[in-house]
Amino acid sequence: MRFRSSRVLLPRAILFASVVLLANLSGPALAEETEACFAAEGSIKEVLDACAAFLASNPTDQDRIVKAHTVRAIGLSATGDLDGAVAELDEAVRLDPTRANSFFMRGAAYEAKGEHDKALTDLDEAIRLDATSGDYYLMRGLVFEQKGDVDRAIVELDQKIKLDPDATLGYSKRAEFYRQKKDYAHAVADYSEVIKREIDVSKGYVDRGWIYVLQNDLDKAMADFAIALKIEKTNASALFGRGLVKSRQGKPTDGSIDLELARQLEPEIVEMIKKLGVE
Repeated sequence: MRFRSSRVLLPRAILFASVVLLANLSGPALAEETEACFAAEGSIKEVLDACAAFLASNPTDQDRIVKAHTVRAIGLSATGDLDGAVAELDEAVRLDPTRANSFFMRGAAYEAKGEHDKALTDLDEAIRLDATSGDYYLMRGLVFEQKGDVDRAIVELDQKIKLDPDATLGYSKRAEFYRQKKDYAHAVADYSEVIKREIDVSKGYVDRGWIYVLQNDLDKAMADFAIALKIEKTNASALFGRGLVKSRQGKPTDGSIDLELARQLEPEIVEMIKKLGVE
């Protein structure tokens, strides 16, 4: 399912949960779906209206009814109506309290609303119902991080990685948490795992490069930023990193060129880098 919209800005948690659930909703069983509520194309309004019409038609297939409420929750979250999304998921849970995904989605909506305790309650139930989904632990880790419990967040990501050892998101999020704890050695190790799995993607090199900057290992940082820029010439973070490293290595003129280009590409790059803990 792909909502047609160029302005959809979902909150972080609901976006993540939506992507996961959409993968479940869009499997082979729905490959030839003709009902607009479940079809793979449509604007947000079209899908919301179609699901409302479907539900108003007094359907009897409970599985499809629950899916219709779930699709509406995703659509409403995409418009910023998180209260509406929660209401749809309340109904999905009422209709079938054995579906782990419904609790997962509602937990994501609560997290996006900043209601972390409610999010944890739902995520705990999702995991009780299905302890095999690494994404549930990942989401619970995000909530604990938002609550300021980075140590518990790392424990949750440990479980995510145990269940999904080939998924890069687990390693990259755990690396972020290690960076917050200034445990740079573990952060480097996790970003190295990301690079092993996505050797031709610039982000892993950029992320690891900034950890090397925080360790003041400028040669390794420069090497990572250089690889990232070979892959993606206009990566603002890599350009800023290369410029910063050049300046710290005594090449201020060369560095200033990269720093200025990075600012032109991404005007907020300085604030973004400061959030990493780079002074």
